[in-house]
Formats: sequence, C-alpha cells, structure tokens
Amino acid sequence: MDATEIRSALAHSCSLPEGRGRAQRLETLAAAAKAGPDRALEGAVLLELAKAYAQGGEWDLAPVAYARLLRIHDDFPAELGAIAPSVHWYLKWMTSGLIGNPAVPLPTTYRWLDELENRYRQQGYSARPVFALRSDLARELGEHEQAARLLDAAMAAPRDGMSDCEACERSGWGVDCARAGDDEGALAQWRPVLDGERSCAEQPQRVLAHALLPLVRTGRTVQARNAHLTGYPLVRHSPDLRHAVAEHIEFCALTGNEARGLDILAAHAAWLTDQGSDAAARLSFTTGVSVLLRRLEALGLGDLCLGVGTVYSVRANLDIEIGALSDRFDARNDSTVVSARVATRLAQQPLLERLPLGLRHTLPRPARPQRAVTATERVAAAAEREAEALWLAGLAAARLIDRPAVAERHLRRALSIGATVLPAEHLARLSSQLVMVLSGQPGRESELADAALDAVARWEGISDADAVHLTFVAARAFHRAGRHGEAAALFEQPIAAGKVPYPAAEMAVLRRQYAESLRRLGRFRAAARQFVEAARLVHDDPGRIELQADLVWAAATALENCDEDDQALAAYLHAAQLWGELGRVGPRARCLRSAAWVQIWSRSGESDERPWLATMGGLLAELEQRAGAAPSAEVTSELAHTHSQLADMRREVGDTGAPDS
Repeated sequence: MDATEIRSALAHSCSLPEGRGRAQRLETLAAAAKAGPDRALEGAVLLELAKAYAQGGEWDLAPVAYARLLRIHDDFPAELGAIAPSVHWYLKWMTSGLIGNPAVPLPTTYRWLDELENRYRQQGYSARPVFALRSDLARELGEHEQAARLLDAAMAAPRDGMSDCEACERSGWGVDCARAGDDEGALAQWRPVLDGERSCAEQPQRVLAHALLPLVRTGRTVQARNAHLTGYPLVRHSPDLRHAVAEHIEFCALTGNEARGLDILAAHAAWLTDQGSDAAARLSFTTGVSVLLRRLEALGLGDLCLGVGTVYSVRANLDIEIGALSDRFDARNDSTVVSARVATRLAQQPLLERLPLGLRHTLPRPARPQRAVTATERVAAAAEREAEALWLAGLAAARLIDRPAVAERHLRRALSIGATVLPAEHLARLSSQLVMVLSGQPGRESELADAALDAVARWEGISDADAVHLTFVAARAFHRAGRHGEAAALFEQPIAAGKVPYPAAEMAVLRRQYAESLRRLGRFRAAARQFVEAARLVHDDPGRIELQADLVWAAATALENCDEDDQALAAYLHAAQLWGELGRVGPRARCLRSAAWVQIWSRSGESDERPWLATMGGLLAELEQRAGAAPSAEVTSELAHTHSQLADMRREVGDTGAPDS
C-alpha cells in the first residue's frame, strides 16, 4: 500500500465499529506505514491503533503501539509536531486504562506512570493529571492515606491543556467519596455537573449514573428519579458506558422498580455474553446486573426466563465470572480492595419500597407461594384512620374548584393517613384529584409532575388508561418546566409502547411537545421523527392545516440539523406550500429561504446546477407581485430579507452574475 492508500484506509477505519475488527484493520495499516518512508503517517496510524485498543477493551495491547509511537515522536519531532499534543493527551488516557486492567502487571503500570510524568515535565505540562492517576492506583491498592495525599497534590497543581475538564475531574473525585461512604461529599463534588454548570462530551451522563444511589441514600428521591429519567437515555446506546447502564439497573433493583430494571437488562441482553470489554467495565456491568438478579430471586422469581437461561442460572454464571475477575484484580494488586468493594455492592438491600418512575411492566407472580400476613402483623386503630382519611377526602372534594389550596392540603393529608388503610382504587382517585388541583396552579409544574408520577404508580394494575394519561401529564409538566430530559423519557414510555389515549389532533400536539424536548436535548433525528408523525396525524384534517404547516416546518429544521438535507428540503418546500394555502406570507417566505440555503449547502458541486437561484427567484417574483397589488409592512419586510439573503447566497457560492442569470 502506498501513502495515499493508507491515508484513505485510515480515514475509512474511523467509521468501523469499535472492536477487534477495527483494531485488526489498523494493525495492517500500521505495518504498511512502518514499511514506508512517511513517519508522520505511521504516527497517525499508531495513534489511532492505540485508541482502538483502548476503545475495544484491549488495554494490554495499547502500550506496544504507544512505545513505537513515542520512539517516532522522539526521533522525528518535526514530522510528528502536528499531532504531538494528541500523543501526550492519549498517553495519559492509555496510562489510565492500565490502572484498571488486571492483565497489566503493577511494575508495567508504574513504569508508564513514570514515563507520563517525565514527558509532561519535559513538555512543561502540569503534573495535575499525573498526581490524579497515581492517586487512583494507590486507592486501588488500598493505600488510602497515600491516595488522599496525591489527590490533594493534584487539586493543588495548576490546570492546563493536558488536564481533564472540571466535570470529569469532579466525576472521579465524587466516586472516591462515595466509595468511602461519604455520600454528601460525593454529591458536593458532583453538584456543578448535576446542576448543569459543568459538562463535556463525557458528562453529565457518567455523573448522573454515579449519583443515583447516593441521592436515594441521602433522601433526595425526586432528584434521583430525575437523574434516572434523564441519564439512562444518554447511555443506553453506548457500549463503552455499559458500567453506567448497570448503575441504572442497580438503581431500579433497589428502589422497587425491578420490572423496569428487567426491561433495561432485556434491551442490553447481548452484553451479558459479550466478554470483549475491558475487565473493569465487565466487572462493573456484571456486578450491577447481579444486584438486580439477586433481588428478583429474593422476590421468588429465580425461575423467570432470562435469555437462554433463568434468573437463577444467569446469576450463578455471573457470580462465577465476578469472582474470577475480582480474584484477578486482587492478585495483581496484592490486596482485597476490589473483591471487598464488589461484595459490598452485591450485599445491598432495597432502599425504598417503590420510587415511581412512570409506566412500568409488572413482574410475574412468584412461582412459590408467599407467606400470608398474620393478624398480629396488620397495622393497629386502622378503622379510625380510614374514617379520618375519608373525612378529609370529603372536605377536599368540596373545595376542588373554589379553594384549590385548601383542597390540596386536605388531599395530601388524606393520602398520608389513608396510605395503608384505604382501598387501592380510592387512593388512586385521591392522587388524581391532587394532580387536578395542582394542574390549575401556574408555576408548580415540577410539583405537578411529581404528583402525577405518584398517581401513575397508584393506578398501575387498576386502570392502564389512567396510568398512561397521568404519565403524559407528568411529561408535559416537565416540558413546560424546561426539564426536557425527564420530559422526553416520560413521553417515550407510553408512545414506545403504542399507547395513544387521545384523539389525533391532541396526540399531534403532545408529540410536538415531545419533539421539542428532544430538540432541546440535541436529539435532532428523534425530534424529526416525532414532528413528522405529529404532522401525519393531522394530515387529513382541514381544520388543522396551520398546525400541520408548523409541524412540517419544525421537522424540516430538525432534519437539517442532523444533515438529512434531501428530507429537510422536501419538508421546507411542503411547509411553504401549506403556508401558501393559508395565505401566510412571512412563514412561507422563511421556509423557501431556508430551502434555498439547504440547496446551496447540499449542492453536488457542478457550477451549472443552481436550484437555489430558482427558489429565490420565484420567491422574489411572488413577493414583488404582492407588494404591487397589496403592499403591507410584512410583505415589504420579507422582500427586503429575501434580497439581503440572496446577496449572502451569491457571496457564499462566489456568484457575481446578474440577478436573473
């Protein structure tokens, strides 16, 4: 292979999925580049190969590629000058991976830490990340005082271009606190990330997963639920974040949401047998899953089918693997820190009886009979509490319309007193009344969402329609409150299950809200799908043309944001047609101008193909005709904007021809 072929193959390799196949392709390219004269090209291939080893879980192979890369860097500094910062950045990343890989002997890990420290000193970089990595290793070895001293040194060292961002640093520091049993300290470290003040490509998705159980243990159950609803969609499609998926599964197992945990596990069933990930990630994933499986066994569901086995058989196999992985770490580290940490995690007991998370599938009945509750175990003075709860419910019913604040107070008290004595359906109806009271009070959207989710939990098993409706109420409340992560997660639950309880026009509005939340989260492709489906729902309704036009326009914008230019162009033109049918000059003009821009950005490159010019010319002719027949401020404004943007378009493409050319 010549240099051109190697560069082309290297560019193509970036599109290959992570794993052995991509690493093998890069190994071939590295051998070809080594045989050639271009050391800069070989360095670029080796850098990608080292990254592929890390991303594919083959951390023990990365040092081989990196040793060759560093030799080239030292012998040919001018040739590798352009990628020198990346070489030093990924040297830190690779060294971090060695700490969590039991296949790498400790002397090798220490040697690479020394290499990292020496090279950072030579390059004038801060020792901050070096101290942090040495602290991580000390903690894994059980040298906690040394780990604390090194972490203090890391925090005191200056930040520079080789330092992890603050969000990632806080992620690790918070994990250290949580492992030491300091949940409040962990949450204090994570607070800027949880509050959205600090973020990056890796955060907040990792912190949201780490924080789930500390939030529950410190009584912040609402924040924990929101962290789950927001965080799981951010990690579910990322194999390299399977440890975070496991933390969401573990959270469900310990908050009375075993069925939801089982649903999540089913969506990632392939990971149960995929042992290609690195040892640390595999151990974290299998341990989190095992927490759920042990909980299911405790509920009498050991015989429940799970993949090719049962809960019991899968858990038994995972326990063997977990033990083997823990032993490998303990042997490498000459300590029992890892096995003790795993044992503590597996021994956890439920933290809550039930934390409502929206709709959920119910677990099947246990195969073995459950012990009946005896009379002595029943709650005592029950009849009196039932009477008081019913009396309060009656007071609330009389004030639902004219005195909502009073009604709310009575309903909350009735639900508290009647929690263990009123029939389930009665409690569910009281919960729905509380939702109704809150829905009429602006500015209380977050409280409304919380109340609606509590009501969902009460209606489950009684009325599926009420549970679905209240899930949508919670989703829309979160949407109005600007909490789009929670909103999108709750919108998705009934929609993905095919539960559409409202007429087409109302579902269109609801899907639009869902799409808007997805768009705010940067999930443009998913948003476009919801906008398109919403528009389809009102396609044949002559009274909803304006709604349809607005939805198609929004779909076009979302499609453009995810580089679906052909679909975006068609949607802009369709929206323009609908606005034209309504006689709406401004929206039609804006859609046509957007269509022209898409035509420019997606043009094939042939200079004689200028569809954008025809689009803009037609719009100008239309606006000029309107200006002559019935001038208005809107037409004048749109005409000026169109002339201005046409000039911008000509500059964009370097077109200096006459307007009608």
